[in-house]
Amino acid sequence: MKSTVRKLTIGLLSILIALEIFSFGSISFANSTSITISGYANPTQLLAPGETEVPITFTIINLGTTLYNVNITPLNYYPLEVYNYYNSSDIINIPKLASGSEVNVTFIYNVLPSAKDGIYKVPLMINSSEGNEKEYFPVPVLGYVKISGESIWGSESSPQIVSPGETNVPLTLVLINDGNVMASNVSLNFTSKYPIKFDQNSTFVGYLPVGEPVEVPVYASVYSNATTGVYNLPIIVHYFNNSIQKITIPVSIDGYENFSISAIWGSTTEPITASPGSTQLPLTFIVKNLGDVTATNVSLTIVKDYPISTSQNNIYIGIIPAGEENLGSITANVYANATPGVYYVPVIIHYFDSSSLEYVPIVISSPKISINMITLPPQIFPGFYNVRIEAILTNYGTGIAEDANISLQSPFKIVSPSNFSIGAIPIGSPINVTFLINVPNSTTPGNYTLKFTVNYDGGKIIKDEVITIYPKANIIIEKVIYNSITPGASKVPVTFVLKNIGDVTAKNIVVYLGSSNVISPYVSSSDELAALTASEQDIGDLKPDQSINVTYVVDISGGVSPGTYPATLIMVWNQTGSLIPFEESQTVNITVSPSAISQFTSNITSNPLVLLLIIVVIVLIIAVIIIAVRARGKK
Repeated sequence: MKSTVRKLTIGLLSILIALEIFSFGSISFANSTSITISGYANPTQLLAPGETEVPITFTIINLGTTLYNVNITPLNYYPLEVYNYYNSSDIINIPKLASGSEVNVTFIYNVLPSAKDGIYKVPLMINSSEGNEKEYFPVPVLGYVKISGESIWGSESSPQIVSPGETNVPLTLVLINDGNVMASNVSLNFTSKYPIKFDQNSTFVGYLPVGEPVEVPVYASVYSNATTGVYNLPIIVHYFNNSIQKITIPVSIDGYENFSISAIWGSTTEPITASPGSTQLPLTFIVKNLGDVTATNVSLTIVKDYPISTSQNNIYIGIIPAGEENLGSITANVYANATPGVYYVPVIIHYFDSSSLEYVPIVISSPKISINMITLPPQIFPGFYNVRIEAILTNYGTGIAEDANISLQSPFKIVSPSNFSIGAIPIGSPINVTFLINVPNSTTPGNYTLKFTVNYDGGKIIKDEVITIYPKANIIIEKVIYNSITPGASKVPVTFVLKNIGDVTAKNIVVYLGSSNVISPYVSSSDELAALTASEQDIGDLKPDQSINVTYVVDISGGVSPGTYPATLIMVWNQTGSLIPFEESQTVNITVSPSAISQFTSNITSNPLVLLLIIVVIVLIIAVIIIAVRARGKK
């Protein structure tokens, strides 16, 4: 609403300026020795309160007689103040100003910060040998500066999330000038106010162009007792010459810290177990940052408490990025009278300028291992290879199982190692071990037993798990039907009779005719794109003991010799319970017979008597022709 009113005001004032300039020109006040002067002012830019060194060009028109030795002097008149120049002389001398001529003169002014929007009459004193006159020129002051801002922790290209207690964090202030005049000589004054403390009191910005965001980098710290939320921080903006705006910039604090601290005897790579009376054992603390900001200056203070005593109280951790973990180790002793169990030892975690008390579980006892199994895919069928057998080991005990290994015995071929070294099995953290087996296509559906054995220091566990092999469809080529096929034959129908001899229905069957140099699907020359799908046929479902005919129209290579050649069909289908499609290939022989000419030629070359008979017949035919010709000649 305020912006609309301002725009209407500026528009109205602009109209008034135009009327003033073009209808009335300047306003003249002549003394007793009058000269006739008119003109108008033409500021080179919008004038705004507080602006400095603003040039204003005045056009002076002599409407009277020629004037000599003309001196033009700017006068201070609210809200414009003359800026001194020309070696501290602000008088412009014009030796001669002819009648009817005009001259442009430019003076530099400062606009007082207290100025309001409006049109002001700015005087020039004009002195000449012929007379003097004070001329008033209408000058609009319609410019304004309106500054707003927002903030980003870090930078726009690399934003950060901050949380209470962080110090010396880069903070980018983004200032926007929503006015219509560029602000110059801009600087910011900061006031530290909960929950933000600026690391500096002020900063110089320079220029704020209209509508262009300007980034101002500063550093700030967040109070350790701050809570998450958005806070409006007061900032004083200085610009031009003593112009001031008080703005508020929202600053978001939405980061948080949260830590998970666990402890393991030994190290993460070489865990060990602890028992009552153990001495000088390494104890590793694992500190994980569950928050969304990087924690710095992290350290732990361990409060000595039953059932352990430590060699030192403090552990320096350092930096822990969000979502990551870092480690710290000490040596510790276990009281001889301690009983097996889980003990929660108080530990103080220090970070930033904050600290909190956590209770870290430390285990003293022996392990208790359970074995569970899953398979991927969940349902297994004959012909499945690289079936994943996932053994899930969970330690439900109160101690770590050291130097553990697991082995698998299976009625099917194990294509992965059958024994894996696990190392330590920590408490409550499941460990997955993957074995791979192949189930032959000839496997009879039914239940089969897998045996798992886990060995660890001081213990052993054996577990039998049952897997089920489910039945699947089995599609064969029962027979092939075709007429006599000869080399070079085209558009020959060949029918394959497919039969499901399995116990379940094959669904959504797609049949592909395998590629061959002898037999290929017929493709019309007028539809060459049909070659892309000529070998593929969708035949739907095939129930157990059901048969179906699949016919392909094929071409036979012209260069092939008579004989028997393989033709392969590939069947792909889906089946209830299986996550992956099944594939079966069947090969049959197709006989290519010789052509009639080839058969005749073969008979000639293979039987000398036939060849001799043909020669005799040819000789007789030639003799008869010769006798007939001679007889005709005698007549």
